[in-house]
Amino acid sequence: MIQFIKNYYNFHDNRGSFIGLVNSGTWKEINLITSDKNSIRGGHYHKNTIETFIILDGEIDVKVYLHNYPDQYKVYCVKAGDVFMINPMVVHIFYVKTAAKWINLLSNKMDMDSPDIYKEQ
Repeated sequence: MIQFIKNYYNFHDNRGSFIGLVNSGTWKEINLITSDKNSIRGGHYHKNTIETFIILDGEIDVKVYLHNYPDQYKVYCVKAGDVFMINPMVVHIFYVKTAAKWINLLSNKMDMDSPDIYKEQ
């Protein structure tokens, strides 16, 4: 339900590093998210949108399950440096364990008049 994405490029020298995080997909929207410790985000799924997350800082438990199958969930602990993708129809809930910051990439631009966000009942 979560597809972890490995770095496609790593370069380090005396100036620092260059790490290739994502080199596939077509992204229509990119967001920066910050969350306080013990906050909860998500709790929804998308019918048509693929999301990729790049964790910059913090630690988050991500609970995922296919829509309408809440008893078949998995929980992943993600932290700074992790990159993962969530496909449509996968409910995702973020339990923020420490203050966190991440980047969110969307395959479709969010239409605020008719958003592709569906809360799980």
